[in-house]
Amino acid sequence: MNKNILLIAIALLSILTGCSDDFLERTPSDQVSSANFFKQEKDLVYAVNAAYASIGFNNWGTDYGYSTDLLRIEAITDNALDHHSWNAGYRLADGTASSYDWYVESRWMERYRGIQRVNRILEGADGVTDINEDYKARLLAEAKFLRAYFYFDLVYLFGDVPYLTSSISPEETTPAIDTDGEKIASEACKRTDKTTILNDLVNQLTILASDLPTSYSSEDVGRITKGAALSFKARILLYQERWAEAATAAKEVMDLGVYTIYPSYGKMFTYEGIGNSEVIFDLQELKEKQWNFTMQNYGPNSVGGWSSGCPLQSLVDSYECTDGKTIAESALFDANDPYANRDPRLTYSILYPGHDWRYGVFNTIPGATYPGKTIVAGDDLTDNTSGQWNKTGTGYNWLKYISEDDVDNGDYWNGSIHYILIRYAEVLLTYAEAKIEANDIDQSVYDAINEIRQRADVNMPIIASGKTQTELREIVRRERRVELAFEGLRLMDIRRWKIAENVMPGVPEGLSYIDPDSGENVTLSWGTRVFDTNKHYLWPIPQAEIDITHLEQNPGW
Repeated sequence: MNKNILLIAIALLSILTGCSDDFLERTPSDQVSSANFFKQEKDLVYAVNAAYASIGFNNWGTDYGYSTDLLRIEAITDNALDHHSWNAGYRLADGTASSYDWYVESRWMERYRGIQRVNRILEGADGVTDINEDYKARLLAEAKFLRAYFYFDLVYLFGDVPYLTSSISPEETTPAIDTDGEKIASEACKRTDKTTILNDLVNQLTILASDLPTSYSSEDVGRITKGAALSFKARILLYQERWAEAATAAKEVMDLGVYTIYPSYGKMFTYEGIGNSEVIFDLQELKEKQWNFTMQNYGPNSVGGWSSGCPLQSLVDSYECTDGKTIAESALFDANDPYANRDPRLTYSILYPGHDWRYGVFNTIPGATYPGKTIVAGDDLTDNTSGQWNKTGTGYNWLKYISEDDVDNGDYWNGSIHYILIRYAEVLLTYAEAKIEANDIDQSVYDAINEIRQRADVNMPIIASGKTQTELREIVRRERRVELAFEGLRLMDIRRWKIAENVMPGVPEGLSYIDPDSGENVTLSWGTRVFDTNKHYLWPIPQAEIDITHLEQNPGW
């Protein structure tokens, strides 16, 4: 069968080969045949574990580099760029992608693969009788959450999509014939209005939350909790602009008393920060079983990284000065020393010229000197070191999720920092934004924002009360950008705020410096981006899918 037929009509796939009874281990240590599948408790556990394995993916169609594509989405926003034209997402960022884009196809296919897995679970679970009913309800709630997660991803990328709540066979994807004799999508493959889908996801999350615990013992850490369900519900409601309901859902998470702001932003995205008090849901990575080359993909050239996502100047400029004012307002900002007196989250998230790095300093500016410090070779754009094509295109590299431990241990391809999908800071920002947009502004809005800003190793000035709705809207949007940078949420934000047409077009720029030879000002830039409001708020439906199922394409593609 042609592989493209499988884009929606994914068969049972690896569910029948199962997965280890250790939740964290994705390599099967046991095999389950179709003859006895969904007969015993372990069958259901294996199947749910296989559905978890669909959260992260790699566009090469393997688990290799499991979470790197979830991070890659940042380079399709105004936060960063990927200057490697051969990489996934490059054409989506500059506006020249088509319905044949392989990353588009991969994202679509992998999400429906996960959905098909969950649908098989829900259909087969009745055959499992040797199981405690509460435990069974919990496992099914986990599976339903995962299906909701996959569908939300599809909806915010593609808009209206086929809403499959039961498994589908390849035969059911066969196009129907309309009255004019033209092929049209079958009933199973017709696109469902995104509002209908999102409303149903909210209803499902409300129900399934009651079957989930607030926490797990050590062997099940990482599985979906009540807090994860309620937090994700709040995210969807925020996306739908159901402000009061979003605030209520976020407040439910806050009232659980389970999560707190982790005191160290600097350690949050390191090995030391794994499983910290702020994490609500993350990708559980095992170094022995799951190669995750985040450092290799996004690290700087000086340590052998590929610089596949480079922060843009507009993101750097979004970080306030330590007096709580923007760089345009603050007397502390010095254009000749632009990274001094800045929000500490800048230092924890981004490598910039002069940043402490590898027993020296990171530097990309030709001719720059740092008295008393050694410049680490390999990142200066003109230092003639090897790997020129892997040096940053903006003068900046990500530091978030980049571990020097992986460098020291030689684990360029085998990192295992857990990628955080939902954390408590997002919940607080959801609560604050929803209340602001509902014009229901009280002290709790300020408290939610300030709880994040007052993190021990950030300690930014509090936002004082008395702000207007417009002022608070600007504050909370800036806070989301800097707090959640490189966490995959910016694309959704610039879409739902309808600012993508303002922030995406034009030449994406990095840092500026004075060329030591010519004395001229140089601004690092890369290509030109376009953003057509008639088409680019959605990705195209993969052409391979349309060819097989005759789905209707998104407008403009």
